[in-house]
Amino acid sequence: MPETTTPKKVKVQINGKDIEVNAGIPVIQAAEEAGVFIPRYCYHPDLSIAGVCRMCVCEIEKNPRMQISCNTIVAEGMVVRTDTPKVKEAVKSALELHLINHPLDCPICDKAGECKLQDFYADFGLYQSRMEYDSKNHKPKVQDIGTIMLDSERCILCTRCVRFTAEVTKSHELGIFNRGDRSELRTFDKGPLRNDYTGNLADICPVGALTAKDFRFQQRVWFLDKASTACTLCARGCNTTVSVNPQTKLLYRVEPRRNPDVNDSWICDTGRWGYHYVSDDKRLKNPKQNVAGSRVDSTWEFAFQSMAEALQEDPKQILVGLSTQLTNEEISDLVTTLKAKGVEKFTWLVDEKVVNEKEPYDDILRHRDLTVNAAGFQAVMSGLGQKWMKQSEALSSGFKSVWLFGLEGHEHPGIVSFLGAIPKTAHLIVHTTSEVPLWENAEWLLPNTSS
Repeated sequence: MPETTTPKKVKVQINGKDIEVNAGIPVIQAAEEAGVFIPRYCYHPDLSIAGVCRMCVCEIEKNPRMQISCNTIVAEGMVVRTDTPKVKEAVKSALELHLINHPLDCPICDKAGECKLQDFYADFGLYQSRMEYDSKNHKPKVQDIGTIMLDSERCILCTRCVRFTAEVTKSHELGIFNRGDRSELRTFDKGPLRNDYTGNLADICPVGALTAKDFRFQQRVWFLDKASTACTLCARGCNTTVSVNPQTKLLYRVEPRRNPDVNDSWICDTGRWGYHYVSDDKRLKNPKQNVAGSRVDSTWEFAFQSMAEALQEDPKQILVGLSTQLTNEEISDLVTTLKAKGVEKFTWLVDEKVVNEKEPYDDILRHRDLTVNAAGFQAVMSGLGQKWMKQSEALSSGFKSVWLFGLEGHEHPGIVSFLGAIPKTAHLIVHTTSEVPLWENAEWLLPNTSS
């Protein structure tokens, strides 16, 4: 086995607290490990160091000048202070500089409640304003650049977005143009963004300069409850945070949740914008039966009765298709229960050409396998000693009934061609979140929860 090396440690003191941290990290990161938050605008843990906002200044013993903590590496015996009067005054001055030309858009800005200008003024500012609104420089507002709205007047030139398109997507659409207080953020050709990760720009913008059109003016953030989860739209399994209004029970936003081992701080636009089926009008709320070609609301009792009759007639003539949107526990429970009833034919609902594909869709996050739990499916089925058939084998195995479990959303990789090959004479039961044209031949549609 390859040898693992233990990171070298150094002892530092931050605001009187002695801690031991990994060598080579910046002071701003060491401070967080010590429980000390240092305000910042340009610093981001998954982007290069820019050192342009000057908000993260600190005093270091034996150093005659204050230093920016984002670009100062810890050293053995370093003594750091972030709470001295000198540091506090410097932070106030930097904040005042950022606000000199900033518009008074707070009542109408969609970033309200999450804006770091608001937060840092309350936590580190509270100075007497010397700004005159009429003398501010004005820049372009409400510019549509694709999935994002750009308000250059609100931009504080932290360059997070510029570095993101240069270092992460490598598409280089954004830049800072002109000089001094005329500096302006825009796309290089004043056209739209051209990458599949545009929503991350709204996340990393610390102010209201870049906002997502999908979420813009939909909800005030203080009305939302957040929960941690994972994206289910490909095999990457990006860590995410979802925001739900507890009153309406509607899902309004999906954002990345930082995990350096999986997705850093990012998520692709497919995973970000692909949540609308959760709350749309096509969601199934009750079992629906196909009566003379029309969908009629029914009950779980009648649906289960229909399935029980098929099991009593001949369980060996039932083909069960399991979506890899299902969790390991759900797969295990379904297979164990149906096996006990005599069902022998199982298949998985995947795009078999890419489900074991090693090569990613792109060099950032997106995976070619658009099913979230194919690996879990295989592990569970193997653990249960249960064989499963490929779709082509399953379709030629002979069956009277087809039961499909765990389908979610409007697009189901690997399911379209499979459905098209199922004989219309088969008794089709589909367990799914949404009613869509794909299921026109189904005798029953059974509502599924969203994962």
